[in-house]
Amino acid sequence: MRTVLTVVLALLYALCAVVVFGLSGVFGAFGTAAWRDIAILLLTAVAACALTYVSLLLMTFVREVRHPRNSAGDPDAFTWHLLVPCRDEENVIAETVSAARTSFPGAHVWVIDDASEDATAAVVRDLMVFDQRVHLISRIAPEARTGKGDALNAAYRIVSEHLGSDEEERSRAIIGVLDADGFLSDNALSMLAGPQAFGDDEVGAVQLEVWMKNRGDRRPRPADGRLRNLVGRVLVRMQDLEFRTTNSAMQVLRVRTGTVGMGGNGQFARLSVLDALTRKQGKPWGKKLSEDYELGMNILELGMRTHYVREAHVSQEALPYTRRLIRQRTRWAQGNMECASALPDLRRSGHLSMGGLLEMHYFMLQPAVMMLNLVLIPALLVLGVLESAGSFWHASTLLTLVLAGLFFLVLPYAVWGLVYRVVTDREVSVAAAIGLGLCNLVYVYLTYVYYAKAAWRALTGRTSWAKTVRNADGRTLAEVVLGDELMAQPLMRLDELEELSAELEGRSDLGMDFASGWAVMWPTRAARLERAVAAESPVLARDAVGSIRVSSAMVGAARLEQAATELEAILRRGDTDAAREHLPLVTAVGRETVDMLRKEVSVRRSLLETPHRDVSTVTETQMVTVRR
Repeated sequence: MRTVLTVVLALLYALCAVVVFGLSGVFGAFGTAAWRDIAILLLTAVAACALTYVSLLLMTFVREVRHPRNSAGDPDAFTWHLLVPCRDEENVIAETVSAARTSFPGAHVWVIDDASEDATAAVVRDLMVFDQRVHLISRIAPEARTGKGDALNAAYRIVSEHLGSDEEERSRAIIGVLDADGFLSDNALSMLAGPQAFGDDEVGAVQLEVWMKNRGDRRPRPADGRLRNLVGRVLVRMQDLEFRTTNSAMQVLRVRTGTVGMGGNGQFARLSVLDALTRKQGKPWGKKLSEDYELGMNILELGMRTHYVREAHVSQEALPYTRRLIRQRTRWAQGNMECASALPDLRRSGHLSMGGLLEMHYFMLQPAVMMLNLVLIPALLVLGVLESAGSFWHASTLLTLVLAGLFFLVLPYAVWGLVYRVVTDREVSVAAAIGLGLCNLVYVYLTYVYYAKAAWRALTGRTSWAKTVRNADGRTLAEVVLGDELMAQPLMRLDELEELSAELEGRSDLGMDFASGWAVMWPTRAARLERAVAAESPVLARDAVGSIRVSSAMVGAARLEQAATELEAILRRGDTDAAREHLPLVTAVGRETVDMLRKEVSVRRSLLETPHRDVSTVTETQMVTVRR
């Protein structure tokens, strides 16, 4: 039935395109010039394919939203290892590690420091004092800074050695990849362990849906004025719309065609599959700029399936700066172009259905289609005006152009605004959804910019890997002056730590574990508060600061408890500007508290007769330098 409907839609759209482009006369008389006839036929085919594809996406996605097919499983059936490639990520890495370890106590987090020039490694080492499941892999020149794929391959070798040669243990191990600014939803591992995902032995890799964690920020560009912040807010929302509607719909459709693609953030693969790729090609990840999509193609070539889960998600930071966004997307587009070279091997493997091959080839042809439209449509319009300047401006001709524009250009993109409202559980109003849909039309046409840049880079042989600049990069911490009332409070009431240890069966190590857990969770709590204040959401902000106040009291962080109490009072008054001004004070006191607690934990653990949880020292097991 689906195939019949697809064919019928394609024929109807083709007929409409023939009428508009070939018979209306807007682009000149058909049959008078061979090159124009060819151009019109190409536009007709492209328009029919595009509208059919959008219709398939909508039908498949709406059905999936109404009737989700993925269900949860037992995450304890697997072991989880999260790889986090980093290069100069001191501004975001603490929150990422904190969120992962807080939500998933059984998971190991492996931070790959790719010769960072900032304090990335120091931030990770500080967290390692509190948590034995946080690991640092330090890459050094000349092997470092040669691409994300190389960094992941280095981590694969270390994790592989860590797990040993036991086949049963390796078969249970799942390797995930997170961006340095990414964190997983609390149900992520449960959904990944579900019967449709890794619960199915034939599934070799799974990709999670991607959300933008700063989508509610009212001032995403704090150093700029209102207009630029308005543009920044729209860009952030458009990226969230893109990943949660059109990109997610593509992946849902690919579940049916068997061609789910891996993304750079939120991709998970079985260690046994990475082992198989290593035996075949020497390493799991390749050298292409889109090493994530390349990995998925290589897994399909092995005969394993890839899957997509939209019921769980990974969050990342959206870019409110147009130049940074274009730079990022140019790299992605060029990487996808490079992956086209893998299509012949995939065809020869015989593991994909005809629908899968069509979907993948259509996706790979998108840059060529974009460039074709960029050239042909303006050329035909100009020719139509020149050949029939008088009749071109008649009402009937202009009406045809307007209707064609609405049907072929506006509607396929604008409709996703209303879909976005549904998938976000009405996070935006109907009016805002319609506005986002219209903005999506402009946003999508940015692809003409970065596809053109990507094509030019490919033609000129430039394949350098450009790191995405974080929104916090270049910003300096605000100077904080503590009032007398705050200064009168101690950073830590150490006697309360003693009381806590006494309550925990008198064991100092359990008391230190509790305090360490609080310290590991601090970056997550601080970031949650910062986002709530940035979004000007009183309810979320009060919840976040209340969590900080209560937890600080439990560990004896008196000064932080007082600072949180003051911010809570400001939020109750509804003074958002004052809350923004007071927020740096809370985060600064929090950092000081964690620093003091780190020293205290280090000293107390060194005095214990046995190492923390019978593990060897941080330097011996968790600091790994990768050399050739």
